[in-house]
Amino acid sequence: MTMSPRLVLQIGLGVWVLWHAAFGLLSTFAPETGGALVGWRPTGGWDAELHAMSKQYGMVMLLLAGVYLLMMVDPMRYIDFIWVAIGEQALGIAYGAYIYAVLGQLTTTQLVLQLATNTVLIVGMIVLWRVIRRSEITATA
Repeated sequence: MTMSPRLVLQIGLGVWVLWHAAFGLLSTFAPETGGALVGWRPTGGWDAELHAMSKQYGMVMLLLAGVYLLMMVDPMRYIDFIWVAIGEQALGIAYGAYIYAVLGQLTTTQLVLQLATNTVLIVGMIVLWRVIRRSEITATA
């Protein structure tokens, strides 16, 4: 049984919604717990500035969960929103490199894992977007 690209996208977006909602809530209301779940502890401990940054990050994650939920409900209508997810991954690569190089808050292993994950997601989303766009063109022809 072969899954349609639309179903693959909907399943992926469902996971994406849950991920963003969970880490959005954790980052906003329990940042130390969220950090510990992914194996991250700030070198200098959790200060007021880091708590504030975490809350801002959490609110963005919750907003993105809403965007991806909207997209999941009607993926063909909102297919171009996939570029928001691709942009998010590209920013994740840049921010990971900054955290590693400037702040020294990531280990080399954590950085490589993040870069690999972000890259695989970017490539997968672009391929899925192209397949869906191509199927839309074929269906309308």
